[in-house]
Amino acid sequence: MFGRRKREEAAAAEAAREAERRALFAKLAQRPEHICPFLGLADDRTGYVDGVSDEHRCFAFGDPAPLSAEQQTRVCQERGYGNCPRYLRGVLVIPTEELEALRRPHAPIPPPPPPNPEAAQNRRRRGGVLALLLGLLVLVGGGAAFMLLNDDGDGVSLPTASPSPTPAPTVSVAPSVEPTAGPTTEPTSSAQPTPTPEPTPEAGDTFAFYEVSVGPNEYTLYNLDADGVVSDSLVTSFSAFSFAQVEPTEGSDGDVHWVTVDGALAGWSYTYPDSGDFRIRAVFLSSSGERRSAYLEEQELTVVPEATPAPAP
Repeated sequence: MFGRRKREEAAAAEAAREAERRALFAKLAQRPEHICPFLGLADDRTGYVDGVSDEHRCFAFGDPAPLSAEQQTRVCQERGYGNCPRYLRGVLVIPTEELEALRRPHAPIPPPPPPNPEAAQNRRRRGGVLALLLGLLVLVGGGAAFMLLNDDGDGVSLPTASPSPTPAPTVSVAPSVEPTAGPTTEPTSSAQPTPTPEPTPEAGDTFAFYEVSVGPNEYTLYNLDADGVVSDSLVTSFSAFSFAQVEPTEGSDGDVHWVTVDGALAGWSYTYPDSGDFRIRAVFLSSSGERRSAYLEEQELTVVPEATPAPAP
């Protein structure tokens, strides 16, 4: 008896957990399409706010992980979140039925109603009546024409109708309205935003860090092991311009890798020219905290720069 009660309690607890999971994923499936289903708040798995929040967490691996401001706005709340390595890893561990709940199935299109036999029969009847009336009109018109052609003055002649004057229609001309020229707005989906230029460093500024800059394109990233050997590669793309802090390091093959240290791609590196059309800039801070930066030349991407560069004179 005692063992049976334990099994029933365990089954009831599992059923409650299953119902809670289904309710969770059903709620996530109602989100807008550009919001990642793994984005949540620290105290609310299904909650989120538009833009940046210190309470945002990533639940792709189960345990909530903090997110950088750039990751929140450029990945988690953009349609390209499906390319995020965290998202791709997270969907691999979701149970099949829960993954189906995130696919937001569209309502099926209802089939057309079946034809109504009675309506079709009525249309055929109306067609037969119209054909009969048309035949009678042709016969009547032909008889009248025969009488006119054979009339010698003594027969019956058809009366001639005298036309009555028709008043000319009154045409009211509306005043023409000149179109008002206004600004032409290009659709936002046809053009990608460009990064805002920053002021160049000045004498006395302090070097802060290096930063990688990528655009709406496809890139190949690499993962280095503890010995500096490339152990893995990843092909990803971005829907807009994106930036991340990086640190330069030299691999075992002598290539310089710019390893990201924040965001969803932390730990992955860019190497020139194999990774694609990326750029690196050195970020400086003025005495008042103003950010200034300067992009490196292409030939500078293949050498490890000095740790604390100085602004160009």
